[in-house]
Amino acid sequence: MLQKLRAMETTTEIASEWQSVYTGIQIISNRITPAHRDSKGRAEWFDLLASYTGGGSKPHLLVHDLGLDLEYSSGTVVGLCGTIFGHEVRAWGGGDRVCYAHFMRESVRERLEVSPAGWVNQHIYGKCLPVAIRSSKGFIM
Repeated sequence: MLQKLRAMETTTEIASEWQSVYTGIQIISNRITPAHRDSKGRAEWFDLLASYTGGGSKPHLLVHDLGLDLEYSSGTVVGLCGTIFGHEVRAWGGGDRVCYAHFMRESVRERLEVSPAGWVNQHIYGKCLPVAIRSSKGFIM
């Protein structure tokens, strides 16, 4: 996608500076995030959530569909398929909290006429992994 954006006259400058595979980054500062599913991506895409907290803050990332309540302290990075799994961050008891939410938008992919990549699976990585891992129980290639 970046190659196409860099080739377009109207987006050359900003696309030349953009160094992320994600089409957008949202900065969420000192706010709760109500329970939701992301509606503008694709099921096979993962968002990347990076958390910074200060002042003794102890937020939790709740992933309802999986029954997870994850400690979401400073330095935590979570890959989450937000289109499939409902998630939220409730009140965290004070202190600062910042989340850098990296995401993809289906509308950008469509506008640039880029084919979707599809699902990632172990087969893609299998040839890169050591034999000990490839031959371990549960690894499917």
